[in-house]
Amino acid sequence: MSTLTINLRQKATATGQSEVTIALDGNLDNATVASLEAKLTPTLAQHPAHLIFDLAGLKFVTSAGLRQFFIATKQLKPHGGHVSFVNLQPQIKEVFAIMGSLPDLKIFRDQAELDAYLLARQKTYQQ
Repeated sequence: MSTLTINLRQKATATGQSEVTIALDGNLDNATVASLEAKLTPTLAQHPAHLIFDLAGLKFVTSAGLRQFFIATKQLKPHGGHVSFVNLQPQIKEVFAIMGSLPDLKIFRDQAELDAYLLARQKTYQQ
């Protein structure tokens, strides 16, 4: 069974803007993504100037989790906000590198195939 712990910290910057840090610990997959979405939705509605995902404790992410990251970025952009990611573990860096290098063309048959590929790539770091 997958587990995900989510810790949310909010503060005002020196310029008075809102900065929110969401620290994730565990697995961000189809079984846990709803808990992130439940925390993320009201946070995004406040339009923070900066949303930081602290991924130091994130062990695994599927396309469902990546989708939440993209949603956050897309929703904050029109309001001048931005999203950052810090403390990525090697297996998570690999996933971000893969996603950053994908062409606009779909190269996976479906979401299940993408998730299987991401799982296999991340497992190489869990030896």
